[in-house]
Amino acid sequence: MDAKALGRRIAEARVAAGMSQRQLAEVLGQLDHTSVSKVESGTRRVSATEMFAIAATLDKPLQWFVMDEVPAVISRRTDAGFDPEVTERMDEAIELLADDMRSLMHKELISTVRRPESAVPDRHEDAERVAHEARRRAGLDNEPIPDILSVCERLGMYVFVGNYGESADGACVTVDGDSDTAVAAAVINSEQPQGRKRVTVAHELAHWLVGDAYDAHSSDSETMVKSVAIHFLIPREGAAKLWSDYPTESPRRRAIRIAGKYRVSWTATVNQLKNVGLIEERERVALAREVPFAGDFVAVGVPLPADDLVAPRLSPQFAAAVVRGYEDAKLTRKRALQMLRGSISDAELRPRDESPFEVIDGDA
Repeated sequence: MDAKALGRRIAEARVAAGMSQRQLAEVLGQLDHTSVSKVESGTRRVSATEMFAIAATLDKPLQWFVMDEVPAVISRRTDAGFDPEVTERMDEAIELLADDMRSLMHKELISTVRRPESAVPDRHEDAERVAHEARRRAGLDNEPIPDILSVCERLGMYVFVGNYGESADGACVTVDGDSDTAVAAAVINSEQPQGRKRVTVAHELAHWLVGDAYDAHSSDSETMVKSVAIHFLIPREGAAKLWSDYPTESPRRRAIRIAGKYRVSWTATVNQLKNVGLIEERERVALAREVPFAGDFVAVGVPLPADDLVAPRLSPQFAAAVVRGYEDAKLTRKRALQMLRGSISDAELRPRDESPFEVIDGDA
């Protein structure tokens, strides 16, 4: 990273911390106000010792200052309003994840996939076809998705589940490979209800599948992205079969069965039942008001599944790539643990045999 780019990152972190250049200089002690100004403008280089001190003072990991900037966020899903503090935390998390993915790609520990074409569906029928094709590529039929993060990996999206406060849902960015390939990085907020989190994962995946740039399209395109997501989670044929398997049950009990089997939020489930023609609008409205209790799922014989989107959790093959990189001496233990983000503790990572350490472009 050149001095000007590093200076911009330092200035960005300082402003986010609510500090003036003079205040930063006073806390650091080793730099005066003029030196801080020159560092931020790129006219004075910063030493390693000074950089460590700046990172600690501004409460940012050193990696954040030196990594390449990621493209604009593809999507940021939240229905609870804009919270600048939460947005900043999620943006930082996704930047760090994207940078880790670039490092793993550079070391040939994870692979890219063919970049999706930018083609947001114009109709719900087209959105359903996108979802059906994604399921086919992921090796799924019409059954519920057992591990949604594993499925997302097969389609080129790696996910980290973390804690980001009550108002956040998720966000996604593209991480470029070459001109024809890329992968997606997504962060999901663990502090939302289980069914909502699965909808959020599918929503971020849908943005990736249609190559949709954040804020590049109208609200109509966002409706189509949501349509891709719900058809991916609850395919028409799967819902219809489960509905017809219990003809003597009430519409509510059949809807509860579908919501439980597919592990999707109640609102999203009844909306999809209306989308695929299993219920009418008046039934959808009535069912939406009757949010089921845990006992209602037990009553129809649907066991309550464990929440598989609890923080901290990483996509399985991403975590596997990090551990392989550590075992093959392509990553230091400290760097591997940083990339694993608490999903594996220091005590759970076995000692590595002493061997020559491979350093690529200084990324340890």
